[in-house]
Amino acid sequence: MQRPDLAMISPYPPAGRRHAGRSGVASYAGNLAQALGERGMKVTVIAPTEPDLPAGREVDGPVTVERSFERGPAAVPSAARAALATGAPVVHMQHEFFLYGGVASMPGLLPGLGMLRARGVGPVVTMHHAVDPADVDDDFVSMHRVRAPRPALRFGLATVQATIGRLARRVIVHEGKFASVVRDATVVPHGVEGVEAQPEVTADLPDDGRLTLLCFGFLAPYKGLELALEAASLAREDVRLLIVGGEHPRLVEAGERYGDSLRARWSDVGEFAGYVEDAELPHWFALSDLALFLYPRPFATSGALALAVAHGLPALLSPTLADLVGAPADLVAPTDATELAERLRGLAAERGRLEPLRRQSAALTRDRSWSAVADRHGAIYEEVTRAKRSARRTLRSV
Repeated sequence: MQRPDLAMISPYPPAGRRHAGRSGVASYAGNLAQALGERGMKVTVIAPTEPDLPAGREVDGPVTVERSFERGPAAVPSAARAALATGAPVVHMQHEFFLYGGVASMPGLLPGLGMLRARGVGPVVTMHHAVDPADVDDDFVSMHRVRAPRPALRFGLATVQATIGRLARRVIVHEGKFASVVRDATVVPHGVEGVEAQPEVTADLPDDGRLTLLCFGFLAPYKGLELALEAASLAREDVRLLIVGGEHPRLVEAGERYGDSLRARWSDVGEFAGYVEDAELPHWFALSDLALFLYPRPFATSGALALAVAHGLPALLSPTLADLVGAPADLVAPTDATELAERLRGLAAERGRLEPLRRQSAALTRDRSWSAVADRHGAIYEEVTRAKRSARRTLRSV
C-alpha cells in the first residue's frame, strides 16, 4: 500500500456520510480529511472501532479509513502505533477529553504522543475541547456528567492539556479565546460546509404562522436546551420549537437518556425529531426561521452553529458562546427565560428583524470554507516536516 502523506487519528463517520458518529469530531475529521484529499494529499485515518461498523479498512473517496483500535486505557498508544505503521511523515490527532474512552484513556496520552514525537512525525494535535482548570466547578461536573471528584478532574484536565502542549509539535485550537489555555497554540477556525440551494419544504410539518425555532445537535446538558424550552413554553402562542438531534452516545453509555427527560418535562412544548440522516438535514433547516445556541459554558466551538448558519439561518447565541466566537451584540440571547421569550415574541411579530440577524450570523463563518481550512492545515504539516528536515541537517553537521 502506498505511503500516505498524513495519518490522522480520529473517529470517522461511515463512508459517504458526514454527520454521524458519537461525536461532532467525527464529522469534523470527515470534512477535513476529504478537503485535504481534494487538494491532492493521501490521507489515512486511524479510527476507533464502532459497535455498528465493521472493523478493518474502508475507502471513502480519497481517504483510507482503518478502524483498528478500541477506546479505553490503551487507545492512544494503540492508535499511535497504527499511525506509525502507515509510514506517514506527519500524524495529526484530533483530541477531545472524552473521545477515546473518557478518564480511563488519559494516562495513555503521554506514551502515545511521546511515541509519535520520538519518531519525528509531529505530532500535530487539534484540541476540540479547551478548558481553564479554574473553571472546573460543581456546575461543570454536573453539566458534563463526569463521575470523578472535582479536584481530580481539574488535575486530570490540566495534566492532559499540559501534556499535549509539551509533546505536540503544533497544537491547533478553533477560537482565539482557547489559545491561552495551551502554550503556543495556533488558531485555525472550524470549517464551514458549502451548501447547495435550499430544498422545497414539504407539507409534513405545515406552517402554522408561528416563528419556528431550531435547536440542533446531540442532546446534552451543556447545550442550554432547558432555557430554550422554558422560553418557548412562555411564548408558545408565537413560537414553535424544533429539537433535532439524537441522544448523546456518551450519556447513553453511562445509562442516561437525557432527551427522554426533556420530552417528559416539555412534551407539549418541543417537537422532538430525534436523530436525522444527513440527507434530511437541509429539510429541517429550511423549515426553521431562527436557530438557538444557548450553551451556558462552551468549552469548544460549535460545529452545529457553523452548519446551521451555512444553511442561511440567523442565530441567537448565549453570551458566553457569543463572546467565544466574536459575535455582535444583536446575536446575544438573554439568559433569563422570560426575557428570551419576550425577545422571541418581538421577532415573531416583526419578521423583518430576522434579516439583520441573518447577515450578522453569516459573517461569523466568512472565510471558513473547508478548502481554506485544509490549505491552512497543509501549511502546518509542511512546517512540521520542514522542521524535521532541518533538525536532521543540523545533526549531520555536528
